[in-house]
Amino acid sequence: MQSGINVDTFTVMIRFLFLLHRYLGIGIGLVMLLWTLSGVIMMYKPYPELNRWEALELKDTIRVSDCCVVPDSPILRSDSFSSLRVEMFNGYPVLRMTNQERRLLSLDLSSGGSFHSVDERTADAIAGDFVQSHYGDSAIIARETIDNDQWTVYSSYNPHRPLYRYTIDDPSGSQIYVSSLSGEIVQLTTAEQRFWGYLGAVIHWLYPTVLRQHTTVWSQLVIWLTLIGIFLTVTGVYIGLRQFRQRTNRRMSPYRGLNLFHHYAGLVFGLFILTWVVSGLFSMNPWGALEGEGARLESERLSGGALTWSDIEPILHRLDTSTLPPDSVVLEFFPLLGQINAVAYTRDGNKVRLNADTLTEEGMELTDIEEVAEALRPGEKRQSLQLLSEADRYYYVHHEPLEFPVYKVSFDDEQQRLYYLSAADGRIQLKIDADLRLYRWLFYALHRGDFSSLARSRPVWDLFMLALLAGVSVITATGTYMGWRRLKTGRRLRKSRLQRSSFQSAGL
Repeated sequence: MQSGINVDTFTVMIRFLFLLHRYLGIGIGLVMLLWTLSGVIMMYKPYPELNRWEALELKDTIRVSDCCVVPDSPILRSDSFSSLRVEMFNGYPVLRMTNQERRLLSLDLSSGGSFHSVDERTADAIAGDFVQSHYGDSAIIARETIDNDQWTVYSSYNPHRPLYRYTIDDPSGSQIYVSSLSGEIVQLTTAEQRFWGYLGAVIHWLYPTVLRQHTTVWSQLVIWLTLIGIFLTVTGVYIGLRQFRQRTNRRMSPYRGLNLFHHYAGLVFGLFILTWVVSGLFSMNPWGALEGEGARLESERLSGGALTWSDIEPILHRLDTSTLPPDSVVLEFFPLLGQINAVAYTRDGNKVRLNADTLTEEGMELTDIEEVAEALRPGEKRQSLQLLSEADRYYYVHHEPLEFPVYKVSFDDEQQRLYYLSAADGRIQLKIDADLRLYRWLFYALHRGDFSSLARSRPVWDLFMLALLAGVSVITATGTYMGWRRLKTGRRLRKSRLQRSSFQSAGL
């Protein structure tokens, strides 16, 4: 008797599991289908965003002849700075200073005056000059002051808010965004980018502005939808395997038509869906998992202290007699091992280290890099130091450009930490610890197909990803449709039974 009760209970549980999988598939299956189709779009049309190389292309060449009126300011002398950079702003050179509290101060080097914000008139002039130099005969047709929108919802734009958004009447339907605090152009989009951005990244990341601006709510929503998607996938794989057995009619599946197609597609691609959804969950670092240590402590060790106004003032006085590398658009000063370092960035993305006193080219020597590597983790045993001119398994180019060459420094510690240092200036480009090493394989490999250089090469990567995503699309689309069809059929049956019951009650 007890055994019979257990069998009956198990049968009820299995039936409930079938029903739960079917009806969860209507809503979550649709979400997963949209994730899949939008993922295909993102393979070729990423979220519109200016990377650091593209941002350099938008800047004007520094004219040191217009420099430098240097104020004797007690406020500046009492402050300390993590970095300083010289660049052009509205036709004249400025000094951008970021203090230890990450507050940005801009100093007009043609007059010595400082400013903390940019008014509409100045922003109009900046945008107008940019349009004239980059868009020919096109003109600005609208200006709006915004806090954020779909393409500036990232927290990285916080130091620049509010933003001036300008719409241009060029054939591409371009929009440019000017910071109201620094006057920098911080975002640039076209109508095509925005169109594909909505169909791709916005859907894939569940990124509508109204949701994404509430980071905690957005993060929890994505995490829990993904967890439900994992449950849906696991139950589907279990049901598919349970139903796959030979019957008296020699068929391996009890289903026909679209149901049979869904069953067999799930058997072939079910495991991939599971790894894809689970890896998507890891991209959110749920509840702090796989976040990594970060490199803040190492960066503080490398800096050796902040820069002061007395450090930078003499250099500014000599700037007008200096000869910077051709086409330099940014001149940056930063502390490294307690010393002032200078780097010039050219419009094409090259980085040239300069002697901070003479502003003449002075590259990093191997002994300098070894000193930097020693400062990363004092007292720890260093395993290796090697120069990389091409990618390895952790530092590689996929959709995002990276700086090369770099020095790879490995330590023989409990986490086998790796550091990738710029060969040009010695600063940390990437740190890999135990969490991020696991994250690299659980997310980048399983979710994006970044298993190796061969897997990333085109068209191998395209064929691999498109084939798998096509299989996922078939499963999620058929599952969603079948669930919706069954739901409609059930409603019709209930309505029919209700009508028959009403007729019988009326004696008809």
